[in-house]
Amino acid sequence: MKYFIDKNDNNQIYAYEDEVSDGQIKTGLTPISEKEFNALMNPPKSEEELLNEKKELKINEINTRKEQILKGGFTYKGKVYQSSNEDQLRINGTVTNALVNANVVSNIQWIALDNTITSFSIDEFKIFASSMAYLCKRLFSKQML
Repeated sequence: MKYFIDKNDNNQIYAYEDEVSDGQIKTGLTPISEKEFNALMNPPKSEEELLNEKKELKINEINTRKEQILKGGFTYKGKVYQSSNEDQLRINGTVTNALVNANVVSNIQWIALDNTITSFSIDEFKIFASSMAYLCKRLFSKQML
């Protein structure tokens, strides 16, 4: 390839196949090397762009770590329970249901990570749910990272 720059036309870049004769190349162009061509086509990133990329990588790293912690479960009274975002929604929904239907719901059975069933009174389950909320609060306030 043959590379050129037109300094009279806003530094427009041109690339021609090697087979192109000099007569076919636009007049007034200044030849440049392939290295110069690549540098012009792919300029180095600014300090701000590099910093933003580093920030984005760090945010993704933190979010990945938070998700790993959440998916790893949380321990309550010696048993490990699932704690993903979906599990949190289920726990919150169960607490809401128990509060709204307090006369109907007397106890709540919840499956631990090892598939054993734990039976909670409504008050015990509220404490269980609060423990999950506390884990999330600590996690998302960066105290655990």
